[in-house]
Amino acid sequence: MEEILMPYLRCTEKDRRPDAPAFSLAFQGPERLSRTAPYLFQVTLQRVDEGSKICLFSWSPQMHGFIANGGFILLHHTAQGELRPVELPRCNALPPLELWRSYPLNEHEPGGIQQYYDVFPERLLPHLQTGERYVLFWPGQNYTSWCLTDGTSFYGYIPPAKTALVLPGGPFLSFTVEDDGDKPMAPAPLFGAEEPRPTLIARIECHPQGQVALKDDLVTATLHVTYERTGDGSGRPITFNTTRLTPKLWVWRDRWVDMEGFSCGWGSNTFCDDPDIQVSPGSDGSFACLHPGETWSNTLRHPLITDIESSDGGEAEAGELIRCLFKGIELVWWAWGTREDHLATMVTVPATGSRIVLDPKQNPVVIVPAAAPVDLEIV
Repeated sequence: MEEILMPYLRCTEKDRRPDAPAFSLAFQGPERLSRTAPYLFQVTLQRVDEGSKICLFSWSPQMHGFIANGGFILLHHTAQGELRPVELPRCNALPPLELWRSYPLNEHEPGGIQQYYDVFPERLLPHLQTGERYVLFWPGQNYTSWCLTDGTSFYGYIPPAKTALVLPGGPFLSFTVEDDGDKPMAPAPLFGAEEPRPTLIARIECHPQGQVALKDDLVTATLHVTYERTGDGSGRPITFNTTRLTPKLWVWRDRWVDMEGFSCGWGSNTFCDDPDIQVSPGSDGSFACLHPGETWSNTLRHPLITDIESSDGGEAEAGELIRCLFKGIELVWWAWGTREDHLATMVTVPATGSRIVLDPKQNPVVIVPAAAPVDLEIV
């Protein structure tokens, strides 16, 4: 397979520069893609150079793979052994996603590994033929939005680096499309999970849709998280911590500016020296319960006219492009059973008002994969 993918490579490990950090990608996913169940897969981003400094560099499958130009290539693997590119719609209304404000950049230590758990976008399924085999291929790309740091806090805009950071091509997923008709099929477990665990899928809904009037001043964004049914319809309820299950808003200013810090009700600037406290998942409002087939939703109202720093362009204006995104997370705490089953359970959370669970950590890991972004234009 690697040989017939060679014509589609953009850059390889040989294109790496000695004065830039080195990263590698790896994919893992099922052999079949069902039209009636989400296709879940894992992407591993690893830093492989021997440098001592932390690298600030942001990359995710949804933003840089499925959305941005220069991302994934989908190829039809014909019965004759040939590969033919599949023309896919992309969100071309927005510029390529390369220059990011420093706040959302991920910190990558030497040897560090970051894993993403993603879902093949449902909007692309009509372009696939049942019974045919396809290859989702990463051709490689160069990025200039990165920097090295000694670990001290870094704020503000990171200008393009003089040397490009190369994310080499080569990783791919190969799958056959299947149509299960009216019979629902359970999603394949992520990365070969051996023990049963719930499968959760995220979807974003925004109001208004497509365009938002500047005079309206608000974008209402809702994240829907659905507990997928198994193939036989069985499955136990789960209780989980809803912290971090939040859609975020971005505005394009020749780079993506994160508007998260200006969302109503976001307490990111709260500091407190009080000791951690204990709460019950059965009674605390930051926990929810889902049965198979049910959906939990979280709605936020994002202001458009905000006190954004002048260095980031100031207040929102008509004609600007907004993107609402949920990049996917690992649940910080979950357990089988309803909230009533966990009235006597106690978990530790910070005293700051944040309800992210500090202890105990739950295993096995349960992932809420990234949701397809929603784009709006201010008019």
